[in-house]
Amino acid sequence: MKRLPNLNILAASVLGVLAAPVAAQSLVAAPTENSARLGQCLVDSSNGRDRTVVARWMGASLAASPRMEGLIALDKNAKVEADKAMAQLFTRLLTKDCEDEARAVLAERSPQSMEAAGGRLGEIAMRELMMDPVAMQALTAYAQYVDPAAIASLSE
Repeated sequence: MKRLPNLNILAASVLGVLAAPVAAQSLVAAPTENSARLGQCLVDSSNGRDRTVVARWMGASLAASPRMEGLIALDKNAKVEADKAMAQLFTRLLTKDCEDEARAVLAERSPQSMEAAGGRLGEIAMRELMMDPVAMQALTAYAQYVDPAAIASLSE
């Protein structure tokens, strides 16, 4: 008899693969050393509360997509508050905590460099969010609907 794969492990592995593009974006898309330095400064200068601000802002922004209609209810006032909190964090990080690094990236006049640096902070924020046991349970809940026989056929 074939041994069926542990679907919880499989689900977590799939999440790792799905999250890889986010990680790859910040690691590969850092077009310059200045961008990489700014990205690292943003991570080093933020704390868990700051990264929660980033994750909430990202979640609220994603909820605004028409593709999320019927799945995520977007409270417009909460979105405004998330935008304000993100703007305050962004301003602090760029003008105080990482001023020198931000100046170097801005001098390059490359939107891609700034995006890559911000992507690094977004990556860490999402990674921390996914480490929450409740979030991980919700993320892997789809595994209960996976056809184990179909997955087992992959090892034939």
